[in-house]
This record gives sequence, structure tokens and C-alpha cells, in this order.
Amino acid sequence: MIERCAFAKINIGLHVLGKRDDGYHSIATIFAPLAFHDRITIEPAHGLHIQMVPSYGITERENLVWRAATLLAKRLGCTSGAKITIEKHIPPGSGLGGGSSNAAATLLGLLALWNRTLPDDELRALALELGSDVPFFLRPQLAYAEGRGEQLTPLPPIAARSVLVVLPNVSISTSWAYAALKRTGEHPRPRLLSDALVASALDDALLRSVCTNDFESVVFAVHPELATIKEQLYNFGAQYASLSGTGSALFGFFENRSAALHAAAQMRNYRTVVTTIVTGANDNTGSCS
Repeated sequence: MIERCAFAKINIGLHVLGKRDDGYHSIATIFAPLAFHDRITIEPAHGLHIQMVPSYGITERENLVWRAATLLAKRLGCTSGAKITIEKHIPPGSGLGGGSSNAAATLLGLLALWNRTLPDDELRALALELGSDVPFFLRPQLAYAEGRGEQLTPLPPIAARSVLVVLPNVSISTSWAYAALKRTGEHPRPRLLSDALVASALDDALLRSVCTNDFESVVFAVHPELATIKEQLYNFGAQYASLSGTGSALFGFFENRSAALHAAAQMRNYRTVVTTIVTGANDNTGSCS
């Protein structure tokens, strides 16, 4: 049996720079992996079987894990099967990358189960076929992301922070959010990542002024409740707060775990998670705690 953690991620700033000729959008963002994770268990089996608990109404073949497994098997010419169980904690449609993380963990887990290997560049290419941010989750670490989100520049670890994630009961379609933003031409922006930003280890004042999320304007207009949550995070002591990805999850950085737990206690109407940013590179080879 193989077990993998499928970590969530947050976006520290997200700028959409325009639409590319291939139909995707060019972005600039900082990906930060969280200790908050789904648990993937992979066992030998005849055929391919996927179980996600809870299912969130997603059928076996609609799950990105199914596509990841079938794509990998085809690439390897492998006829072995697997039973893949996803203990789901990261809600779909939350902007935390749960589906992409599950797919990446599945690729790594199946390679281990089937005792096969792929060169790093081929594995990354396979991951990119599944989704723009899937390559990031093969070895999640703090990184500056460009292009579709697959051009990754590792960043030095930042100062320890407690992260409060708020999970409203809202699911937001990524395709809808991009369409609503209407970024068809080029939208030049100041470089999200500057030498000063890195040197200051993501200083909170710089975070607020530089690391903004373009999707907040369109998402908050349709879901004003999410704008209220961001405001509450600041009111309850967050040093920096933002929508993650296209939402619906929001997060706040707090000075310590006690401050984050205190803020979480004030937000009883929502599911909340107090977690941390994963430091260093992690290839999902360890067991989940």
C-alpha cells in the first residue's frame, strides 16, 4: 500500500497578464503549499477503482485522479490496476488546488506502486497535460509561478506564519472566473516578485500593496459574503488576507497559532482550518499525519 499527502496551496498574489494564443492565460503568482492536505491511499487491484470520501457529487470518471491514472498507464504501457482512495479535506471549487494536488500525488504514488520511473521532464509534461498547476504539486515548495503557472522559480523559505483558511460553502468555477475577468489583451503589471519582496521574506506591508489577487474584483461582486470574510480576517488581527486562486477560500496570515485560533473562534459560521506553510521542497514521499 502506498500513502501520499496531497497538500493544499494558497496564492500569495495573483495577477492575470492576458490571454495566450493557446487559449490559456498568462499569470504571475506565488504558490505556497500548506500542511493542510488530502490523504491518498493506493493499493494493488485488478482494474482501476477510485473512491473519494466525501464524493462531493464527483463521479469516479469525472475525478482528475482517474485521468491521471489512465494517462500514466498509457504512457508507461502498463496494464496493472490500482484502488485509489481519496480522503478528502480540501473542498473542490475553493481555489486551494485540491484536485490538482490529488492528481500529482496519484502520479507519484502509482509510479511507486508499479515500481516504474519517468524522467523528471517527462513527468512534468504529463502533469501539465492534466492541469496548469499540477507540476507544482509534484514537489510543492514556495515558488514564483509564471506562464500558465507551470514556469516555477523556487523561493527561499519565509518566516514562520500561522495561516487561517476560511472555507465558505461556495464553489467557484475557474473557467467562469477567467471569463468574468475578461482579460483578452495584454495587461502589463509591475513585476509581482521583486528583489525587495524576496529580501524582506514577504514583509506584510509589501504583501498588502504588491500581492493582490485580480479575481477579487469579479468574485466579490457576485459573492459579497467573501469580501466580508476578508474584512473580518483583518478585523480579527490578520497581518495579510486574500482570496486564494479564483476562490472561494480565503486565508489570513497571523503572528502565531494562538492568534489564528482566536480569529477562527470568531468565525463560527464557517469551516476554518489553522495550518502552516510547508517549508522546503516536499515530494510527497512521506506518510500523512
